[in-house]
Parts: sequence; structure tokens; C-alpha cells
Amino acid sequence: MLSPFMAKMSRRAASRRHTAGAGAAALVLVASAGLAACGSGGSSSSSHGGTLKIITWVNPPAVAAIKKIDAEFEKANPGVKVSLGTAENVNGPYKTMLQSTVSSTSADIVSNVQQAQPMPLKPTTSNMTAWQNWTTHGVFAPLNGQSFLNAYTPAAKAAETLNGKTYGVVSGEYQEGVFYNKQTFAKYHLSPPTTYTQFVKVLDTLKSKGVTPMYVGLGAVGPIYLQFIYYNLISSLWLPHAPSGNLATDLAKGTVKWTSPYFTQVMNEEKKLAQYLEPGYTGEPWQGMPGAFANSKAAMLLDGSWDLASVQKANPSMKVGFFPLPGSDTASANQSELQNDLTFSVLNASKHKALAMKWLAFFSQPKIYAQYVNITGISSSQTSGTFTSYSAQVLGKWFGKGINWTTYFPVLADTNKYWDQPANWPTLQLSVIQGKKTPAQVEQLYQNDWQTG
Repeated sequence: MLSPFMAKMSRRAASRRHTAGAGAAALVLVASAGLAACGSGGSSSSSHGGTLKIITWVNPPAVAAIKKIDAEFEKANPGVKVSLGTAENVNGPYKTMLQSTVSSTSADIVSNVQQAQPMPLKPTTSNMTAWQNWTTHGVFAPLNGQSFLNAYTPAAKAAETLNGKTYGVVSGEYQEGVFYNKQTFAKYHLSPPTTYTQFVKVLDTLKSKGVTPMYVGLGAVGPIYLQFIYYNLISSLWLPHAPSGNLATDLAKGTVKWTSPYFTQVMNEEKKLAQYLEPGYTGEPWQGMPGAFANSKAAMLLDGSWDLASVQKANPSMKVGFFPLPGSDTASANQSELQNDLTFSVLNASKHKALAMKWLAFFSQPKIYAQYVNITGISSSQTSGTFTSYSAQVLGKWFGKGINWTTYFPVLADTNKYWDQPANWPTLQLSVIQGKKTPAQVEQLYQNDWQTG
């Protein structure tokens, strides 16, 4: 990011959950080039020596963790060197680096925030992401049979599994929800709410005391950052009524429509909750969110766990807690939102494939992996382990727990019709909040542009 995490995802605005088919047809040519190289020495590598090349984007905590692990890997494997290549912004220079690296097979392990699943119901070169295109065209080496896969959760493996073959290691997941100032809550005798009614009562109490209840910044990122409200509301209010148990799939199939009354409820609550945000939130820069919260500009911060390191740095003495933003009065329906992060994949045409597998096995060892989790502040994607990061302390019982966003929101493609493109979908949410459009009008616009299958 522009702050520690801008380079990571251009503030996740266009990548994390919304990256899809733009330029995908051209990327098939890159994938084909990778396939052409697969038969030339891809399996002739040795795990005993040589230089292993890894690329990732400039996400300082992750880069620091990977460099530390690389040094330890070199020490444990005399004669082996690890070269880490980086570029800024997962949607900018790094995207270019990744494409050229796949095309030229100039690295052995590549990383990204995209994942193979969920695939479109009817995959084409225009509706798949670049990562999905590469996966379906054999660019990545299957990891099946590698013992290190056993360390990861079924959900982490499923995200990178296609036709029974797993093509990537999901290094962890970030969590979204409400981060609150424990001192402020204690001062006004407040407890973390578990239902929507309780949440509104907390918000009203804070507002009556002259305290700004919640903080979020849309400046320089746009209404996409309303996701910290609408994703949790969709999860808690609409997902429980999805016929298949997967709202994203039901919307993609067309068995559920955007005109659902449960979506109406989502937007009505979103408009209500927005009344408790700081004045001028549409112009407040997202870069300043962690610092504003750390400096007590609001009692709560709507954000992702990737920003906790910045909060801690800005105010080390601050006591921070976490709870999922509750949209339902059924407490069990209010869950933390999870989103898979950096994924490692081995290029099928790598000249050091065995060495790459050895690095992934080393990375996946409990003590080594714990270093990565603790340094980056990410939530674990492994089935067990002990973690001491600041994020783990703040998230408490929610650490690594929740519902992945792909269960309740479909991947939007840049090739969709206008209102269902990732850049435009959130704009209508802000229109509802500002009273420029009704939920019914917005639902119809989404539905009119929606293409199933």
C-alpha cells in the first residue's frame, strides 16, 4: 500500500475481492508461453543447490518475514541461495512483473492475492482472473502429494484446488470487522455488542457523550471502503437465507436475485450505521484511518487486520479489541469476515521445481510459519499453531475464525455490465447512504446489469 500496505493491494480496492477478467484474454498468451516452457527442463531441478527465485509485491511486513525465512532456509541448506524480487503495488508494477515472470519463467515461486476459486460457472478467457487463467492452462505445478499441504486448513487448500489438484499455498488470511478502543468502552461501561440492537445502543451511547462512534476513510479510495459495513451486513442478514448455503453461488446461478428483500434490509441498515461515522468521512483519506483511531478520533475503526500494525505503531499503549460488525439480532449469524491473502505457487516450467517444493515445505514448518504470521499480523491458514502477534492478541477468540467473503459475495469482473463492475458496484451503496437512490432503485440497477453463469 502507500502506507505499509498500499503496495500490497492499491488498498484492495480493485484486487482483493474484485479482480477479474480485464485483460484475461491476453494473459492466455502468457499462460501458453508458460506451458510451452513446461516441457523444457521443468522437472530436472535439484533440491541440493542453486538459486531459488521468488517474487512478491512490496508489502513491508511480508517482505521482511520472507527475507528472514529465506536466510534461515539458506543456512539450513548450504549451497542454496534465495533471490527475492519485488515491485510496488499488486495492481501496478507488480502485476506487470508477475505477467512477464510467468511468460519468461524467470522465477520459481510467484505470489499473488488472487485465488483459483471460486471459478465462474461457465469459465471463459474474459470472465476468469489472470490467476485462474494460468491455473487452468497448467502454468502452476500441482502440489498434490507434498506433505506440507497437510498443515493447511481445508478452506485454504480448496481456494487453490481445481479438478482435484491443488496449485497454491494460501499463506494466511486477513480479517475485517470493528476494532474498538477498550479504554473508551470501559469509560462508558460498554461491552462489545453481539447483535444489531446492542450495536445501535452502543453507537447511540457514544454519540450522546460527544464521542464519534466509528471511523472510516473513503478519500483516495472511494466508496469501496464501505465494504467494511456492507460485507458484514450481507453475511449476517442475507447469507443465512441462501438456498444453497452459498449466496455468491446462488447469485451467480440466478437462483437468487439482487432484488431480494434481505438485500433491502442490508442497505437500510447500512444507511442507518453510516450516520455514526465521522463527519466528512467521504473525504477523509484511507491512509489516515489507523492513525486517526490511534489518536482517539473515534471509539471504533472499521478496517481490516492488516492495519493493526499501524495502529500499534501510532499508539503502543492503546488497548484494542475486536468484534464482527453485527447486522443481525441472531448473534450466531454475525461472523468475522475472512479474506485469503498472499498465495505462493510454483511455476510448472521452473528449473528448480524440487528446490521450490523444499522451500514451501520449510515455510510450512510450525516454527517457521509462526514467524511469518507474527511478523505480518496475518491470521493463520494452518490447522494448528501458537501465535503471539499483536493481531492475534487483538482478534482474540476470532483469530482465524469467520466466514470467507467468497461464500456471500460473487467475484465481480471488469467485463460485467456497468453497475456490476468492481469499480462501480460500491458507488450505488454510497448513493443509498446519501439518500440519492432508494434500495429498490439500486437493486434493480444491479439486477438489470447482472449476467448469470
